[in-house]
Amino acid sequence: MTQDVWEVLAPRLKSNKSRTAWIRRQKSGSSVTYTYGDIHDSALHMAALLRQNGIAKGDTVALIGPNSPEWGVGALAVWKVGAVLSPVHIGNSEGDIKTQLSAVNPKLILVHEPGSKLDGVEYPLLPLQITSGLSDEESAQPLNGLSSEECIRIYTSGSTGTPKIVRLSHTNISSNFVACSKIVTIDQKDRFLSLLPLSHTFELVGGMLLPLYCGASIVLPKVLTAQEVLDAMKEEEVSVVLAVPRLYRNIKQGMEKKFREGSFALRGYVSLLGALPLGLRKILNAPLRKQLSPNLRYWVSGGSRLDPSIAKFFRNLGLSLRQGYGLTETSPVTCVQEAFPTNFDSVGYPIEGVEVMIDEPDELGNGEVLVRGHNIMLGYSDEALTREVMKGEWFRTGDIGHTDASGNLCLTGRLKRIIITEAGKNVFPEELETLLERYAGVKEAGIIEIDQRPAVVFSMDNPAECGPKAKEILKKFNAKTSSHNQIVRCAVIEDLPRTPLGKTALTKLRDEFDAHEVV
Repeated sequence: MTQDVWEVLAPRLKSNKSRTAWIRRQKSGSSVTYTYGDIHDSALHMAALLRQNGIAKGDTVALIGPNSPEWGVGALAVWKVGAVLSPVHIGNSEGDIKTQLSAVNPKLILVHEPGSKLDGVEYPLLPLQITSGLSDEESAQPLNGLSSEECIRIYTSGSTGTPKIVRLSHTNISSNFVACSKIVTIDQKDRFLSLLPLSHTFELVGGMLLPLYCGASIVLPKVLTAQEVLDAMKEEEVSVVLAVPRLYRNIKQGMEKKFREGSFALRGYVSLLGALPLGLRKILNAPLRKQLSPNLRYWVSGGSRLDPSIAKFFRNLGLSLRQGYGLTETSPVTCVQEAFPTNFDSVGYPIEGVEVMIDEPDELGNGEVLVRGHNIMLGYSDEALTREVMKGEWFRTGDIGHTDASGNLCLTGRLKRIIITEAGKNVFPEELETLLERYAGVKEAGIIEIDQRPAVVFSMDNPAECGPKAKEILKKFNAKTSSHNQIVRCAVIEDLPRTPLGKTALTKLRDEFDAHEVV
């Protein structure tokens, strides 16, 4: 039986009391560790402070701060008193933060540090903190029995439109991380690298609640730079990484560069790995794993489509990269690939308690992906929007896909992004982006629609000098693709605009195109 989040996690926090829950890497070179006991006792202390500040069951509490043990303590404290957590991304602009706060209307804001972005807000602030010694009074408080009630009020990423406020229940969240724990074997020896913002469900559920439930540790990098990510993986012996596809693409490109510039023996070793049976690859790739992390076990990609060529590259090296699929509205995980998938185009099978259906499939089996199960949200804060996306018990994801012969879900694109040409042909931007990003010199590609045709915004180094190169890439691309997929207009910029999760902010691409078109 699914329980509220605090009820599920509290026994794990107590049973692992002396084990390390968080490792905070510091710029000074040392690290600070926090035990499960620290987290449990501090959460009870913070819960008591929330009650003293008038927070009760059903109240909304906003939380603003960087990924940290304090963030985890604050979230657990909110759930302990039966309140509703509303995470706010600390990287948002001052205007966006105030707009979100106004929309969710919290009774109080938990903050790591007040900061200038909160100047003038009308809500009371309470600092997050790690404390020694628990609150006996809070320990004696009865459990809330909140399994079916609201747990989180969270903004969607807004990558394809205006963000919506999603309402998730305790059952939505707890069923999701419990189901994920049955897909992968996570234990007390594992260490997770915390990269994505906890203000989004992917990191909150997969990068915080899952490791805490399984007794694992969470590693916080000093800064979010490519070199620090690699250093943290190796020095802290990280075994699990959850990230968006861009990280794995960068790792792949870095490894390919080292292989090309390496010795004849290194190139021969890499070629040999790719020719061996998978079982032998996983044994003989120890030197590669040691360079990344000696305990590397799972890489998981989510948030947007993973180029199948990236997954294939790592499989050839005997490294497991699993793609997951889900949305904020599905709490978030719906499907996860097996450790070494054979179909690189798939996002895997539905997790326990979740069903997937293809609605009104066409002759190729493609249709809108519908999902139902314990993970489906209570609804949006706007009931009219909720009615638009529900078909009985089924949630309409807005994604287009099909299932393969083995039951894997394979995604084709987003309904909102499909471009229908004058000839009535469907163009799927995600497929074009994947193909264009395989060309040397292209960091990323973002497809938009102009006059019922696809156009592209390239992300390239030294964009002012790359106009001719971009045009040459399109010439080569168009020579190999169907006429309705051909692209003749492009723009070049240094970096595509981002949402807080790191996905492309699609709504901003047209402005970038208009300002930087290559003519």
